[in-house]
Amino acid sequence: MSFYRERLFPWLIDRFAADEKFQVIRDRVVEKAAGHVIEIGSGTGANFLSYTAAITSLTTIEPNPGMNRRARRRIKYLEFPVDARELGCESLPMKDASFDCAVITFTLCSMPGASACLRELHRVLKPGGRLLFLEHGLSDRPELGRWQHRLTPVQNRLCDGCCLNKPIATVITEAGFRIDELSNYYLDGVPKIFGYMYEGCAIR
Repeated sequence: MSFYRERLFPWLIDRFAADEKFQVIRDRVVEKAAGHVIEIGSGTGANFLSYTAAITSLTTIEPNPGMNRRARRRIKYLEFPVDARELGCESLPMKDASFDCAVITFTLCSMPGASACLRELHRVLKPGGRLLFLEHGLSDRPELGRWQHRLTPVQNRLCDGCCLNKPIATVITEAGFRIDELSNYYLDGVPKIFGYMYEGCAIR
């Protein structure tokens, strides 16, 4: 694993996560989680303090050792049990219907196996379980979408696989989920080409 991916990129993610406008929307999404929760792409643990007392347990899935090193510094402050797994999500070692809720934030954009991961989440969630998501992706404006397609190869190289042009809602429903709530908006203070947001809840 490269120095950039394991050392520098986790530091950059922490700086990105510290921005107040991102924390506000993280809180709004993550505080809805309850019960036995699985978080995919937990990164440096930016979501951890957004979880509430409604959490019974948290299982985190993150393949990057550098991200996990930073996340462990935050885990010790949590008041619920955490099972931190350093692995990808395309083939999860959990039984069917193990979790009440799944959380995924700013992760699907950089995941080449996003469809396989979402199918695994569908499998490990209980019937009626919720997938809470917050992602950036393909704009609803055709002219912006064209620029997102053009710039994605550059973004992909600079940001560890991040894509600007994923149709997030479509990827989620194609994995078998039903979208229950969805808000699309442009994030204030971020260029529109990077900041078209998908925020919501899907049901298993």
